[in-house]
Amino acid sequence: MLLLENDTISANSLAQRFSVSKRTILRDMDSLILAHIPIYTTRGPKGGFGIMDSYKFNKRLLTEFDIQNILIALSGLSEFTADKETALTIDKLKSLLPNKMNNLKTLIDFEEIHEALSADKKVNIFCHSAF
Repeated sequence: MLLLENDTISANSLAQRFSVSKRTILRDMDSLILAHIPIYTTRGPKGGFGIMDSYKFNKRLLTEFDIQNILIALSGLSEFTADKETALTIDKLKSLLPNKMNNLKTLIDFEEIHEALSADKKVNIFCHSAF
């Protein structure tokens, strides 16, 4: 997903982001190429890896509403755990949203949810976003 979001990104940046070696990133890029994902490389100080503009990710699988609901659920989960994989999944899902919604921030008041569940009431969830 990072490759879809950026024009190019360096192997060093990817290695730091995922806490792996640069060699691991190079092997991963080879795997993507073998999977027929159109990866290209550029040299120089601003060089790195990128995905051809003609490559399209099928976003019809999930609607924006679906992605928002998943993000709300994962945000709630991330309140209880500091799991790196959950944070990466959230980043991936945010990249599927239009640019205007990438700043989506979800606020969940768990005390209100607990009270509502204790009283067997419905819970209304509102999305607050900073556009």
